[in-house]
Order: sequence, then C-alpha cells, then structure tokens
Amino acid sequence: MSDPIQSSSLLPPNATRLERNVAQLGLVITELPVVLVDLHRVNTCPVPYLPWLAWAKRVEFWNADWSVAQKHQVIADAPRFNQQRGTRSSINRLLSQMLPNISYQLVAWHQLNPKGQPFTFTVRLEPTDALSIEQLAQIHSAVDATKSARDLYGVQARVQQQSIFFTAGVAKEGQRVRITTGD
Repeated sequence: MSDPIQSSSLLPPNATRLERNVAQLGLVITELPVVLVDLHRVNTCPVPYLPWLAWAKRVEFWNADWSVAQKHQVIADAPRFNQQRGTRSSINRLLSQMLPNISYQLVAWHQLNPKGQPFTFTVRLEPTDALSIEQLAQIHSAVDATKSARDLYGVQARVQQQSIFFTAGVAKEGQRVRITTGD
C-alpha cells in the first residue's frame, strides 16, 4: 500500500518523518474553511476573526460591542494611528473612540498657568459625565499604551460606582467570672 503523502507530494523516497509530517500538515491547511490570505485583509476577514486581526495590526483599544463597520474602520486606521503613536493627535483619536459621547480636553503642561512640570498632561472630562471604574481603568491602559514613554499624565474625572453595603451588629451580654488558683 502506498503512502498518500508520498504519492501526492514532491518528497523524495528518503524523506524524514518530520518532512512527511510537514507535508501532511500542508494537506490539512488546504482544507481549512477560511482562506488564510483573507484573514490578513480587513475587508475579507470573517467577523469572528476580527479581534485577532486587530491584535495583529496593533489596535490599542477594542470594544466587542462595536458594530462590524466600526471594527473594520478601527483596523483599517491602525497603520496610520501607529505611525503617529505618542503624539497628541493619536491620544485624541484613541479617546474619541473610547468616549464617543463624552467631552474631554487634553491639557499639556505648557498650557497651564503657571506652567506645569515638563512632559506632563491631563485628560479632563466634563464633571457632568460620570465614568465607571472600569471605564477609568480602560482610559489609563489605553493612554499608557499610546503616550510617549517620557510623558506623565493624570485623569480628572468624576467616577461613579454603585455598590451595596451591608451593616451588621452584635450585642453580647453576660457576666464576668474570675477564676483563680488557690496559691
């Protein structure tokens, strides 16, 4: 009985086991339901694979709740965004994606009166807009990944968190008994 790998490939008769396994893997890859080249193109990538494509294109902020069109747009804009990484415009673009309905302001150190410490900036959010702790953490991680390595920053925002508090108390009543030894 002949080996199907040997008969359908260009492997020599003295091919090693590793070479035969690689050839077998090549046959399996051709049977995948998705063309591998399509996985690297924004317009042809299937929707379930878009987060992986975003990771490969170095997209810094990804929201699973975005529409498919928004996901495609963010991935398509990633190369231009990465060219400008560390600039004010890249931080603005990132924050506008993260906070589409919240107004914010980037204030650099030289815009303060008196001037602040060099290479610092502040992200100021309107006091009428309240963030959750998760949104604040997302802002910090996204700005950390986008800003220049030398820059320091702060976020001025109103944070609102809902939680449930339980209060309990105990009342204890009794007598004090003193036991001593006979010595």
